[in-house]
Amino acid sequence: MNDQTINSDEVLKARSQKIDLAHHGDFELGPVTVRPSVRKIYGPLAEVMLEPKVMQVLTALSDPIGNTLSRDDLIERCWEGRIVGDTSINRVISVLRSGLKEVAGEALVVENIPKVGYRLLLHGQSDEPRTSLNPESSPAETAARSLRSHALVAATVGATLILLLSAILWWRPAADPGIEEVRLAMLPLEIEEGVDPIYSSGLEAELRSAFAKVGAMQVTASESAQILVDQGISPTEIGERLNADYVWIGNFTTDVERSSLQVRIVDVENGQEFFSQSFQSAPDEVEHLPFRTARAITTALSRPVKGEQEPTSISAGDYRLYLVGLGLLKTRGNDQRKAALEILQQVTTRNPQFADGWGALSKAQFLYPAFEFEERKQSVAKAREIARQALDLNPDTIEAMKVMGISSEDADEALSQLERAVELDPGDSEGWFWLGVTQRKFILEGGHPLTSHRQLLEIDPLWPASWMGSDMAAHFGNLDIAREMESDVIAAAVTPSQRLFAEARLARLQGDLSGYMRLMQNAVRTATESERMWGSDLQDRSIRILLGMPQVDGIVWPRNKAPASVMDEVDLARLPSREVLREFDLTGSGAWDDMNFVKGALPLYLQYDRHEELLADYDARFPDHDAYLEFADATGQPERVIPDISVYLVLALRRAGRESEVAKHLDSLEKVMTRWNIADLNWLDQKIIQLEYAALIGDEKTAIEIVESLPGFAWPYSYATIDPTNFNLLKDDPLFDPIRNLPAIRAVIDPIRARLKTERAEIEELGL
Repeated sequence: MNDQTINSDEVLKARSQKIDLAHHGDFELGPVTVRPSVRKIYGPLAEVMLEPKVMQVLTALSDPIGNTLSRDDLIERCWEGRIVGDTSINRVISVLRSGLKEVAGEALVVENIPKVGYRLLLHGQSDEPRTSLNPESSPAETAARSLRSHALVAATVGATLILLLSAILWWRPAADPGIEEVRLAMLPLEIEEGVDPIYSSGLEAELRSAFAKVGAMQVTASESAQILVDQGISPTEIGERLNADYVWIGNFTTDVERSSLQVRIVDVENGQEFFSQSFQSAPDEVEHLPFRTARAITTALSRPVKGEQEPTSISAGDYRLYLVGLGLLKTRGNDQRKAALEILQQVTTRNPQFADGWGALSKAQFLYPAFEFEERKQSVAKAREIARQALDLNPDTIEAMKVMGISSEDADEALSQLERAVELDPGDSEGWFWLGVTQRKFILEGGHPLTSHRQLLEIDPLWPASWMGSDMAAHFGNLDIAREMESDVIAAAVTPSQRLFAEARLARLQGDLSGYMRLMQNAVRTATESERMWGSDLQDRSIRILLGMPQVDGIVWPRNKAPASVMDEVDLARLPSREVLREFDLTGSGAWDDMNFVKGALPLYLQYDRHEELLADYDARFPDHDAYLEFADATGQPERVIPDISVYLVLALRRAGRESEVAKHLDSLEKVMTRWNIADLNWLDQKIIQLEYAALIGDEKTAIEIVESLPGFAWPYSYATIDPTNFNLLKDDPLFDPIRNLPAIRAVIDPIRARLKTERAEIEELGL
């Protein structure tokens, strides 16, 4: 075979080969070095980290370079054949082009061939495809083969060689992997009388961020640290409880003449003071303190200094306002979030090049207390627009990354932004929490959410949001890990409420719901508002849904479009009248705007023989099946939406005799279920999806196997989120009629039903 060509059999083989970044070797594309396993490309102009999907597409287009891949080829190799819209592919191609241009100018281009696909070309390359790049080859062999296969004019060859030489001189290896990881626990910043506590809270946040940026270390300034300090625990013991190597202790003072930050670092292993220094500045130069402090401590810890640049120039007054805005955001109060938004709007208006200011503003806009569905939707859209401005100024603006990630309906964008955020700042509790939520949302593309929840619990065990981790472990069938996580909380706990909450969750995992309620009743007497919200209110609501009990008055949960009055009825398997639904635009096309409502209401339309209403709403929104698939894809979670909806649409369409449409939904379901089955996540939600499909098609064997496995997930007692449909097997959902009375299934669910009946009676007797 000619060294410059590739035969058709090899092309077909390449087009069907999945891209596994972890096991793909490094290779060269002219002046660009590509390292798929770490998602980085190096060129004469820069070094860029690519999103996982972008790196997959680059790798696919490079093998062989110059060969054309259709959109279907890219979907097969990089999206594993799942349903993907043009928007997702266009975005990935656009990001790839930007990355290549950033590292190598116009040396590499991604060419769009209308109505055919895409191909990757080196500057001056002919139309003939290159030989497939061999990931087993050494970089030198690959580069030599790449140069041999060029047939460029002399000037182009010269230009390419110059770029290659520049790349060799510029490129340097990644950070030494032999450098040990360091975890630094920051205690709350101590302040002298007269210092604004909101301002100091913002300065503390900026200091923590500077440590993460400059020292490439895990720095936590967690709620757990604040709780432990409030209990009078010594710095060394705090470090031990938070598994830290060092503890940071800071004192800040300021007056008309100077601002002073006194910092001490304690070595947790021996309890000795490792570092002590005072950092001073004029009152109008406080913006330099975080960088200077972080650089000095990083050097003292013998770690490479990653950041080299001082902050963007900003006036002392505006920097003070910026810190106040950060401090207000940390409180999470509604009035404080509103004030933060107003303050940060002023700061960014006067300082349009201040990337961190725009990042903080995007977060303030995202957290703005908007409770109506349309208002919330508009606020999130505006937050994303602001975040883009921040990232245009600095692509490593962490708060903007987090906002783009948590708010995105595109799996690639959501996961890559949040993964990059925690990579840059591994001590950010909020970042890990948002990543875990997003990984669960896009679980087929996002790795394992349990990993993020375990990391979150490790760095911030007393933050109540961390306490969802044991339920997440149970949802993956890891009950031993779930119990370990609760033991970690108990070990770190310093208040009775923290220990009681953990003991209550352990009781609940065993199905002792009345015991859980008794422990919880004692815990809430001394619990904080945050502990009640995350440790009590959420779980109490789930238990009452499971037991068919009314919700406690006074607790109002955020909703999407459907109001609490409607969702409370749906959660208890009662479908409101058509008139009530129409009042809230939950009929016709508008019904499909709130997926929480749709998911809960679908079985009820069938249970109460109101399937004609369901089909009327379906026809009003979707003129054909393609429109339905586009809707599912637009949510960013077609693999979740299609199983949730189509199983019930099949039942409704069958009742109406619309068999041709039934066939289309069954076909879509089969494709999605194939993807779920291949994933083999051993995850409770996946089991429920598979069970619903097995019931729909009458697969009794699979249904029995799944139901028999459910107790291994602490089902139905574990709740990673509120999802009433996880309990539908125990209720009158018509979907499960074909399997519910099978002897093997009744052997599992009858004892559970009996226990739930007993637990409800005991809870009612307790007056809870």
